[in-house]
Amino acid sequence: MNIKNILLGLGFGIIGLQASSQELVRPVITGAPFLQIVPDARAGGMAEIGVASLPDSYSQFHNPAKFLFFGEETSGIGLSYIPQFQGYANDIFHANAAYYQQLNERSVMSGSLTYFSFGRVEVEEEIGGEVINQGSFVPNEMAFDLSYSLKMSENYGMSVSGRYIRSNIINNRSKESVEYRAANAVAVDISGYYVSANPGDRENMWSLGFNFKNLGSKLTYSDEEEVRYPLPSFMKIGGGYHIMSGRNDVLSFYGEAMKYLVTSTNDNGELSDDSAVAGWFRSFTDAPDGFSEEIKEVIFSVGSEYNFNKVLSLRTGFITQNRDKGNLNHLTFGGGINYERFNFDVAYQNPLGSNSGFQRNDVFKLSLSIDLNYNSPSQQKANPVVSLR
Repeated sequence: MNIKNILLGLGFGIIGLQASSQELVRPVITGAPFLQIVPDARAGGMAEIGVASLPDSYSQFHNPAKFLFFGEETSGIGLSYIPQFQGYANDIFHANAAYYQQLNERSVMSGSLTYFSFGRVEVEEEIGGEVINQGSFVPNEMAFDLSYSLKMSENYGMSVSGRYIRSNIINNRSKESVEYRAANAVAVDISGYYVSANPGDRENMWSLGFNFKNLGSKLTYSDEEEVRYPLPSFMKIGGGYHIMSGRNDVLSFYGEAMKYLVTSTNDNGELSDDSAVAGWFRSFTDAPDGFSEEIKEVIFSVGSEYNFNKVLSLRTGFITQNRDKGNLNHLTFGGGINYERFNFDVAYQNPLGSNSGFQRNDVFKLSLSIDLNYNSPSQQKANPVVSLR
């Protein structure tokens, strides 16, 4: 039972690294890769962009500071579900539930719960030259987080999040005198969000956002040093431009970049022994080929969204990563329908080319958001630009 193989097979296969670590050039390997999976269908429809998009009920994952610009006296729920990862077992799924509540005109509390099931796995072990079935179990991972967001000015806000992560992918088993166990970790996020226009104005505007996510302790699956894995810490920055037309129509264009804050593996695919904190800083300078290799690690996304009269939304996007580091390369499509306090979104991610990292991963995403203060008088006066949901 090799925990690295488990992480590669169960983790990276799900999020898109179809190529083995030997085919990639010094890839980034982490524990709990489910923390990278974008849960909601709105972002899923436009290349998984969310750090600078207009606020919605799923902002907890992308940038909780966006909740500050969602209108007054707002609260709501966002439910997201990925029912199946094509090309893998049918019982693999990812679920996320988020809640937000405005405390006053300058602050918001929010939180979410994420659960990821790898499906039932049969465990076999070679004993005395014979393969013996050791039963089965369901590897799973979960995370719970809380955020506090504060408006720093009329157009800018920041958020701080705390997160607990539990990764149970080996079911407390032992191998060659090494005892494995479920791993636990804690992490924080720091994010910010800016809009160029007054939230009450109906005019073209810019939005900018950033998020330093999953800055936390390593996951320890055993007392052995070689089975301590960093969290998928990363930095996201992005921007959007929003064109107002008609009474409530909005056409948005987005760009986003993501960079792992984790030290790359060496030429033999071995993890660095850097501490988690050291890895955050060394991740910008650790590539042997210098800046050109660091750029290859960046995942770029572009996307667009058209919202018609706050009733119908259409989305598309493109996400790409260099083939040496992961080879993500796919188109996304999505749409949404709003009826009073309810909004339903769907997204589909489609691979491009047979060598794409998503060559088997056609992914469907479903989301439902519920506006708990739909009938609030103050909400009727809220900004029609940023309160699209």
